[in-house]
Amino acid sequence: MSYQYKTKQEKVAVSDNGVVNKETVEEIKLYPFVENKQRGITKETCMKFGVRASLSERDGKTPTAFYFPSYNQKGEIVGYKKQDLTKQKEEMWHWSAIGTVSINNKLFGQNVAEEINRKHTNFTVTEGQWDCLSVFQAQCDSVKGTKYEGHQPFVVSIPLGTKNAVEAMLHNKDFVLSYDSMTIFFDDDEATPLELKKGVVKGKEAREEVAAAFIGNIELWSVQPQAGFKDASDYMQAGKSSELAKLVQFNRKPLVTEKIVKANVLSLEDIIAKREEGIYVKSFPNLMDKIHGFRKRELVLLTAPSGCGKSTVTSIFADAFVDQGEKVGMIFLEEEIKDTVQRLIASRLKVNYLKFKSDPLSVCTEQEIKDAYDYIVNQDRVVLLDHFGSLPVSDLMAKIKHMHFVEKCSYIILDHLSMVISGSQVADERKELDLVMTELAAFCAANDVCVIAVSHINRSVADQFKAPKGKEDEPFWVRVTKEMLRGSASLEQLSWTILGLEPQIMPDRSRGNVRLTVLKNRTWSYLGEADEFSIDQNTWEVILANQAPAVMQQPKQTVTIQPQCFDDELRF
Repeated sequence: MSYQYKTKQEKVAVSDNGVVNKETVEEIKLYPFVENKQRGITKETCMKFGVRASLSERDGKTPTAFYFPSYNQKGEIVGYKKQDLTKQKEEMWHWSAIGTVSINNKLFGQNVAEEINRKHTNFTVTEGQWDCLSVFQAQCDSVKGTKYEGHQPFVVSIPLGTKNAVEAMLHNKDFVLSYDSMTIFFDDDEATPLELKKGVVKGKEAREEVAAAFIGNIELWSVQPQAGFKDASDYMQAGKSSELAKLVQFNRKPLVTEKIVKANVLSLEDIIAKREEGIYVKSFPNLMDKIHGFRKRELVLLTAPSGCGKSTVTSIFADAFVDQGEKVGMIFLEEEIKDTVQRLIASRLKVNYLKFKSDPLSVCTEQEIKDAYDYIVNQDRVVLLDHFGSLPVSDLMAKIKHMHFVEKCSYIILDHLSMVISGSQVADERKELDLVMTELAAFCAANDVCVIAVSHINRSVADQFKAPKGKEDEPFWVRVTKEMLRGSASLEQLSWTILGLEPQIMPDRSRGNVRLTVLKNRTWSYLGEADEFSIDQNTWEVILANQAPAVMQQPKQTVTIQPQCFDDELRF
């Protein structure tokens, strides 16, 4: 009998006479449970985890394949991962799938762990299904004859290999976080530089990525196989069940994700290479000259008084990122997701957002809206958080990690930091801001992602905007400084770049132009005023001051004053 792989879901068996027989999930449910002598796994362990086998037609005893069940989130078996023992490890279709085997499903072994009626203290996650069975059986065997006999461990494995480890874990975040701690027992292999460039992820890289996704939310431990052993299954195949149990129970170590390395980890080519440019936002050329674009692995802070158009500016940033092929995550905690999408569509179509929000067909055609909708929404370029109001820091970081690791967002906009903690029951808001800034900065530094966070200025700095004495009839600028950041000093210390939006106040108290200014620039050190602009109320386009009609030019008087938040009526 030969095999063909007809679809991603079905393995097709082809007999010598050409008759095709498809293996189905329902048929596999009738296959027997047998031991795997080679791997040292008993029939009882296979039964516990629902691992079935097909037997040789020649003797009716020898396993020809093993089938590992995949459960959906409702607890139903919807597929099997098949290991075909008639093929070598390196051969195509040695591993295949029948039915639905997805990272959206439960982790392998999760159904067993959920059935154990005991306090959730620690669980172990392994790289492969056989590793999961090995750790489970070894620990069960180690307590036989003791008062703990029958005390079953919590063990699961990632379902589809190391490349999808983070996604699979995050899809089961509630299960993971129901435990006090997690022990990661992955293979101790490491991808070569060439493999890393190709996107290959092996045990060490996967361990770091999973740790980064859950650090701060759960206590993390690591187990690494001893010399001479590749993984947990190796111990069982060598008859070292007792050693494996001791390794998992007594030799786990706190997982430290930060690496201490020698300087020679950097090559000469790394040193002399030109520093990477970030994503440019063409609407603000002077700003881009100063910061050289928005780069991944950096945390950017945007601050301004209320009503200066922070949300509008971040939407312009988002539109530029999308246009250049990046996927954007948007967390607007004071805005419904419908409003956010409408703002993005209005920005793309260059129409007045407020008019578009009120009556979209009054400013553009249905086809134009459809085209913009298809580009932004249907092509999966933007991911939104459907949440209004405050949320705990741990929940915020979980959402951000999900956006990056699962949804593959490389740029994430958070509007705004103050709202994160506004409703939290904490005694010290400064400490809470310290926590969220530390989490955000560390996350950006460790991953290929840029987070742009909006922060308000301190309301207590003054009572009102005031013109310089004797110049009440002249326009003036409200100066924004780092010292005005609302909350903790960590806002300044941990941000890679800090941008300010400064409003121009006209004699009649209306607002004139707005200008972007660079308050901190860790990479390039260029500070100061960047682009002065306004927003065309009809086309919603950025109009730089030096491109505006003469009638819009106003005499300028720059002063440093202590601002208060504008009324919302003044926002773009």
